[in-house]
Amino acid sequence: MDQTDRSFALFLEVYGTLPRAGPGGDEYTRRALGLVPGAPKTVLDLGCGPGAQTMVLASALPGARVVAVDLLESMVVETERRVADAGLGDRVEAVVGDMAAPPVEPGTQDLIWCEGAIYNVGVTEALAGWRALLAPGGTVAFSEPVWLVDSPPDEVREWWTAEYPPMSGRAGVEARIAAAGYRTVGSFVLPAAAWWDEYYAPMRDRITDLRDRLPDDPTAAEVADGAEAEIGMFGRYSDCYSYGFFVVQPRD
Repeated sequence: MDQTDRSFALFLEVYGTLPRAGPGGDEYTRRALGLVPGAPKTVLDLGCGPGAQTMVLASALPGARVVAVDLLESMVVETERRVADAGLGDRVEAVVGDMAAPPVEPGTQDLIWCEGAIYNVGVTEALAGWRALLAPGGTVAFSEPVWLVDSPPDEVREWWTAEYPPMSGRAGVEARIAAAGYRTVGSFVLPAAAWWDEYYAPMRDRITDLRDRLPDDPTAAEVADGAEAEIGMFGRYSDCYSYGFFVVQPRD
């Protein structure tokens, strides 16, 4: 295993075994789903991570078939485990795949869901690419980092500029939505609890475990330091940024 592969493997020890792959929570998934018009029968969950929101979608939409897609096999395996434990295997399929080119037929999806992962493709680019997959009247729901203030402090602004240069306020996200030919049906911002409860709090445990297991390993220290820096940034500046949830549909 080369250094890059080992660093990623250690990264997954911290990030890859969390209850959720990013900020969120079952109540916020349900809140966003409540903004979706109609009763979707086909759902495509892109960047599904370990399947936390996949389970909510399948439970809240008992008449729907759900295809959950993630690029990482480990995430798909965990989603499959959760699906099997819940007895939902007849309606939920988890597959390894690219969210930029999902393995479904055009015109078949009533709802495309993407929690905390659309940044991998870009809001405008992803929405434009997914449009052909939507059935008539179909909807896309996604979450995206947003600024909550017009002038964030230099430290957090520079950190996010390095991490994700396209980050903007809600108005900027809505402009990217419009540029893809969509309209915003509804949106809301995740509260700070959505970052702590199932993401940063358990992440701290993973960081401690990694440091205890590999106390003299510089690669492990680098991974742990990076995760701690992320947690610390939110601890200092949670009033400046969060994730926004957006539910959108193509304009006629």
